[in-house]
Parts: sequence; C-alpha cells; structure tokens
Amino acid sequence: MFEKLRGVRDFYPEDYHGRKKIYESLCRTVDRYGFKEVCTPSIESLDIITKKSGDAIVDEIYAFKDKGGRDLCLIPELTPSVARMVVQRQKVLTKPVKWYSLSRHWRYERPQKGRQREFYQFNVDIFGSHSSRADFEILACGIECLLDLGLDNFMFHISDRKVLESFFSGLGISVKDAFNIVDKRSKVTEDEFFEMLSSIGLDEDWYKTLIEMLDINGNINECIGEISRISGDLDQGAQDALENLRQVGELLAYYGLEDYCKLDLSIVRGLAYYTDMVFEVFDKKKSMRSLFGGGRYDNLIGLFEGQEMPAVGFAIGLPMLEILMKEEGIWPEPDFGPDYFVVTIGDVDDVALKIIKSLRKDNVVEFSYGKKNMSNQMNLANNLGAKKVVIVGERDVKEGKATIKDMVSGEQKVMELKDLLE
Repeated sequence: MFEKLRGVRDFYPEDYHGRKKIYESLCRTVDRYGFKEVCTPSIESLDIITKKSGDAIVDEIYAFKDKGGRDLCLIPELTPSVARMVVQRQKVLTKPVKWYSLSRHWRYERPQKGRQREFYQFNVDIFGSHSSRADFEILACGIECLLDLGLDNFMFHISDRKVLESFFSGLGISVKDAFNIVDKRSKVTEDEFFEMLSSIGLDEDWYKTLIEMLDINGNINECIGEISRISGDLDQGAQDALENLRQVGELLAYYGLEDYCKLDLSIVRGLAYYTDMVFEVFDKKKSMRSLFGGGRYDNLIGLFEGQEMPAVGFAIGLPMLEILMKEEGIWPEPDFGPDYFVVTIGDVDDVALKIIKSLRKDNVVEFSYGKKNMSNQMNLANNLGAKKVVIVGERDVKEGKATIKDMVSGEQKVMELKDLLE
C-alpha cells in the first residue's frame, strides 16, 4: 500500500468541508473591506525567493533545476510572488492596491502540530499607503476575520520595531543582535535573558529599563505615555512610531475593536523584513504558538527593483486556525446527507430523472446507480443521511402522484407529480 509523504496531508471530504467553509468566511470578510483576490503560480524562480530571504533559505525549501537547467522552487511563501506582480504593473495600478489570496506553500522542515511541509496560508496586503489608516485597516480586517469565524478567544499583540531600534541604537548596541535575543525572551529564563543581553553590551541599569518597557502590556493609547516616560530620550523615528501607534489605537477604539488589541513591545518579527508596525495574534492564555502575524514591510517592492512603495499585511496559517477552532468547538462539521433521495420502483426512469433534475435546481439529490429493490434503496438513502425520500413507482406514475417520506419524523405524504416537476 502506498503511504502519503511525511509532512503533507490528505483532505478527505469531511476535512475539506471545514477548510472550504473557513476560506469562504475569510473571503466574505475581506471582500467587505474592498480587497481583491489574486492567484500566483506554485513555482517561481529561485532568485525571487533568495532575493528576499537570502541564500540560506535554499536548505529550508523545495528547490530544483527544471529540464531547461533553470533554478526553480515550490513557493515557501506568497509575498515575493505578490511583490513581483505589483512591480510588473506598478505604473498602472490604482493605489492603494488591496489584494488577498489563499495559496499553497512548501517548506522542508520538521513536521509538528500545526506545521507541515505543505500548508495553506490566507494572505492579505495593502500596497501604496504610509498612513496609520492602512495599518488600522489591516488590523481591523484581521480581527473581523476571526470574529466572523465565531472566535473571540484571541488577542492582537501590537508593536512598532522603531521604538526598540531607537532604544538599542542609542546605547550603541547592535539592533539585529538585540532583536534576536528579545525574540527569544519567552523561551528562556530571566537569568539567561539578562546574560544574553549583557553579552552584547547592555548593562544592568538599562536592562531594568528594557524589562519595564517589555512588561508594559495593555490598551495601546494608555501604554504609549508610559513607554515615553520609561524609555527616556527617543529619536524622531521612535517618536513618529509611537504617534502612529496612538493613531492606530484611536481608530481601533472608534471602530469598537480596541478590546482585541494590546501594546506589546516584545513583538519584533521577521528581523530583515518588517520595518515599522508589527503584530502577532495569540489565544488569550497564549497556550499555543502564534496563530498568525503581520505588519509593515515598506522596503520590499524596492528590493524587487520597483519604485519604493509602502506595504502592510498579514498571513493566516490555516492549520493553527483549525486547531484553535476545534479546541473552541466551532469547527464546521459536515452534513453530507442529501436533501432528497429518489427511490424508483419498476420502469419509471423517464419520470424519475425529470423529478431529479427539477429538484436539483435548489437541492442536493441522490439516487441509486444500480437496479436495487425498494428495501435496498431505502437502506442506501438512510446510510447517506438523506433528509427526505421521494418514492416513484409505476402505479403512482399512472395516477400522476409520488410519495414523499421524511426520514427524520417518518411522516409520509402523497404529492402530485406536476408539483415535483415545476
């Protein structure tokens, strides 16, 4: 017997049903925000991927040479492909560009809960606006994506990288090294955290200040003043970042979504990718890893040889979403039972098929493909979970009638054939 490869998943009908319902809900939400759906190829030139992530990523993805000797790969993420699409039409696109997509990705990594080698992500991006309103729109859209799925056990942890950049650079400490350590805070002890920061030049007094900043955690607008007080002199970039966060928090409050967000400066994300506002989404108890995240990446389009163009977006990994929804008991369970099953008795195919065609205009209708007696057909209808059975027999047809049986209540009634054929 052939087995599926490690790190990939088969979607049987009952599995695919839930995935389809989730995608339909996500699409309805982002459609209301004015986003337009796009679709990219599943393979790209390897250069496009390494341009964003560096050559080291080759060991983490499915890269190969095609028959023409070209270096290609299965896409590990959507952003480089979307950036290529934007650059190709940058001069004619109406800004801001608001796109979304559900795409399949591949990464060669160790499979674990919520992470496979083949996976789906729902991506939402805005290109062409520096405004805090674009940041707000992305956050509001992400929040409502979850709310529309029936979830409320989540929290958006929002930050802006420029605040900690100002803090560390003002002390002459490598921002890259510091961010790598800050990103590990939840995975190490406080002593280990201090030792790592000390090793790159942060003294004990400034360490205490940093901890105070990282421990600020709550309503965005209420926390901004506290950050300014604790952190001391911040450069203009950091002050602008705090003002942007204040505006975003104000807009979220006006929109009635501020209770789903908190300020959390420990969120730094993609060290060589994100530029300003960033966020990650967790369940409220942080009992599992991040559900998804996003932020602003204003340098990407320029990296792909286009004109400089700001961008902000997020990507939802469907596996983690499925895990949380199942834990919350709101994963869409399938009901594949047909609305009607048509049972035939005798030589009545001509009438039965007309009934089936008529009913299928608005219903799911099944019938037996083999020549089975009435008992076997009724058993099949029951096994399929049919809600109602239409019994079409030779005698009934001669009288212009058919019998309808409700499979739940057991009630039966006789109907005129003409009513079934309308």
